[in-house]
Amino acid sequence: MTQARIKTFVTRAERRPVTLRGFALGEGRDSDVQVADLSYAGCRIHSDDQFKAGELVELRIIKRGAVEAEIRWASEGRAGACFLN
Repeated sequence: MTQARIKTFVTRAERRPVTLRGFALGEGRDSDVQVADLSYAGCRIHSDDQFKAGELVELRIIKRGAVEAEIRWASEGRAGACFLN
């Protein structure tokens, strides 16, 4: 008897295109960033500074507030951040 395999898909939170200026602060880091593709779960950031996957940062968005985030991926001036709180 063979078992049927069922594929499950995890839907990502809906993303909104934004352009927000801010800072990424962390251990030995104070980087100017631009936030893009914002969702309730995370965002994409652009910066002249390089980030590393697994790095913890505090994202401070000008006139919006601050949130703790973990960098999930980073490549060529871009990075994906997952909000922690």
